[in-house]
Amino acid sequence: MKTAEERKQYRRQQYLKHKDREKETRREYLIKNREKVLEKQRKYNKENPLKRKNAVLKNVYGITLVQYNEMFETQEGKCAICQRHQNELTRTLCVDHDHKTNKVRALLCVTCNTDVSVVENRLEEMTNYLNKHRKDLN
Repeated sequence: MKTAEERKQYRRQQYLKHKDREKETRREYLIKNREKVLEKQRKYNKENPLKRKNAVLKNVYGITLVQYNEMFETQEGKCAICQRHQNELTRTLCVDHDHKTNKVRALLCVTCNTDVSVVENRLEEMTNYLNKHRKDLN
């Protein structure tokens, strides 16, 4: 008899081996049962909003809701870059993290988080572009 961990590992291997087929099967199921799935999600999110947020933070960033709240308190509820307070924003502060190391850095507003992502991923291209046009001006 396999342990739960061995079954999980086996299932993961099968998923990776047949990824396209698995995705197509899930997509078909979602299309066929859209209302049922959405209702289940709405019910879960309504009943367990903090549990849901904690699960998302844990799965995506490897931090708990408690750690998120500690960061929020340390930053006094403000974006680490532009210093706008959460009350001035329409969405909650995002968890900024390094995509290569997955290390969490700080909480940012959506605008700053997007800007950091663009600069981080295209810094060299942008620097070359700006330097080229600076030379043209001189």
